[in-house]
Amino acid sequence: MIGALYSGLTGLKTHQTKVNIIGNNLANINTIGFKKSRVLFREAFAMMLKGGVGATGQRGGMNPNQVGAGVQLSSIDVNHKNGSPQITDVATDLMIRGKGMFVLGAPDTATVDPNARGISASASSIKVYTRAGNFGIDPAGDLVYRPNGYRVMGWTANPSTGAVDLGSPVGNLNFPFSRSIANKTSAAAFGGNLDTRAGSVELTNGGGTGVLNAFKVLPGGSLAGGAHKLIVIQNLDGTFQALLNGEGTAVPIQAGSTVQLTDGDGTPVVEATFGADLTAGVATMNAFSTAYTTTIGVYDAVGQQHVVKFEFTKDLTPDTKNRWNWKAVEATLATMTEGIESSGSLSFNPQSGALVTATPPRTQVSITPVGDGAPLLFNVDFNEITQFASKSDAIVTQQDGVGAGSLTSFSIGPDGLTNGVFSNGISRIIGQIAIADIPNPEGLNTIQDSMFAISPNSGTATYVAAGGRNMGEITSGALEMSNVDLTEEFTDLITTERGFQANSRVITTSDNILQEALGLKR
Repeated sequence: MIGALYSGLTGLKTHQTKVNIIGNNLANINTIGFKKSRVLFREAFAMMLKGGVGATGQRGGMNPNQVGAGVQLSSIDVNHKNGSPQITDVATDLMIRGKGMFVLGAPDTATVDPNARGISASASSIKVYTRAGNFGIDPAGDLVYRPNGYRVMGWTANPSTGAVDLGSPVGNLNFPFSRSIANKTSAAAFGGNLDTRAGSVELTNGGGTGVLNAFKVLPGGSLAGGAHKLIVIQNLDGTFQALLNGEGTAVPIQAGSTVQLTDGDGTPVVEATFGADLTAGVATMNAFSTAYTTTIGVYDAVGQQHVVKFEFTKDLTPDTKNRWNWKAVEATLATMTEGIESSGSLSFNPQSGALVTATPPRTQVSITPVGDGAPLLFNVDFNEITQFASKSDAIVTQQDGVGAGSLTSFSIGPDGLTNGVFSNGISRIIGQIAIADIPNPEGLNTIQDSMFAISPNSGTATYVAAGGRNMGEITSGALEMSNVDLTEEFTDLITTERGFQANSRVITTSDNILQEALGLKR
């Protein structure tokens, strides 16, 4: 009977442990990222009363006679099945859909190994893991685990290019809310038109002077665009003189002659031809300027804007047609870089008006900001400029530089890439959240705050990107709920209670038999 008492006692102890596990499961039914546990029993050792005998001759064999010594725990397993999603719409609430765990960096004072008996582990060598993605951002901009402030681990992107090196060690993920970011100009593209009539003059009103609509702008002059007056004067002796805009030197003219008219400085600027009938009067004409000026705002590496002035000049060299020369002549808060010729020429198709060639083929402009700024070199694309008989309006249609801006919002993608949007319009990768691939998750040590630590039987964790290597993807704005099944736990609770009752009945029955045995003495 004593053996029966102890067998019943082992049943009580094991069922009590199972009740404890079920109670813990039910207590954490609403705990984010909680993984339920289960208890399995196994038979304890058995006492041999009689060994088995094999068959011999005409006698058959006999089975052994054994008496069991009760029950004991076989295992307490953690079920890492995924829990259901809970939608929160909070950008830093994350859920892994599939395999993997978030990586947390434990501070130096944290005890993460339940077998360490109070020995603290260094954050540089110990990481802990969780499925609970209720993260937040602390005042320093680090992504942290809300329950205890442990920092979420990942890879920080290159601040200039946004590239992430998955082969580098994992570290804190920081959102640079207090740091500005800029993008220097590397390319600019022009569009619009350069007037094919540049360098020509057309007669708008002859004024009876006899001047013909056959003007020619002289290459060495600088006839301003717009309206001009050609004044024809008849002298007392009957001869005639012509004067441009009432300035410069009056030039003698004759019927059928071609003369050069000068500006106020005495420089010949236009050639005019007269017909057979000359008369004193004022003719008006319109000149199309050979020069066109526009500006472009570019940004250096520190986000400072510089306004660069471009000059386009129609080439009036004899035997040269449909060609413009361009040059970057000056820039605000900067000087043109010495040794780099920021100039060239553009040749157009006289039929289609499209650009044919740009010389040099790779057109570049370089400026040097004042002070300690590094030279800024950017490419210029003229392919969209045309040459039609329309007003010159060539402008920069796009350039890829922006001034300094601060982080205003961010999003986290399925692969853990964190994309930041800055106030200057730049969208750049900030970093990538790491996912731990653990060979045997059931072998992890369960510690506080829904976290796990590596054990000798869990295997070594490797850090990979979400969605790769058969790992789960990350969902932003959702949390993983507990995987506890209420109906299953209640069913287990009922069967465990009945098991406990049955074992207690074994003890009471054994006790009654002992009482009867003791009564035989009376």
